[in-house]
Amino acid sequence: MTDIATRERPHRETLYITDEELYRRMGVPKKEAREAIQMLDRNPHSGFPPKQKLFGGRRYWPALQAYFDRLNKVKTQ
Repeated sequence: MTDIATRERPHRETLYITDEELYRRMGVPKKEAREAIQMLDRNPHSGFPPKQKLFGGRRYWPALQAYFDRLNKVKTQ
């Protein structure tokens, strides 16, 4: 059975994602992605979006995408 959030919003558009989904969306091998994310999580000055306890330890996808855009010097409107 699917929950309401899954029925209303296709999986690819979910707002809060697990680290497994983050690795997949990054398109980087899991081992390398996991090591990089762990490094960013340990650095309080990295600006990397943290996991949200309120949402099951998931990360907010729009904040992650904005972080990667800034990292790669992509200008957003």
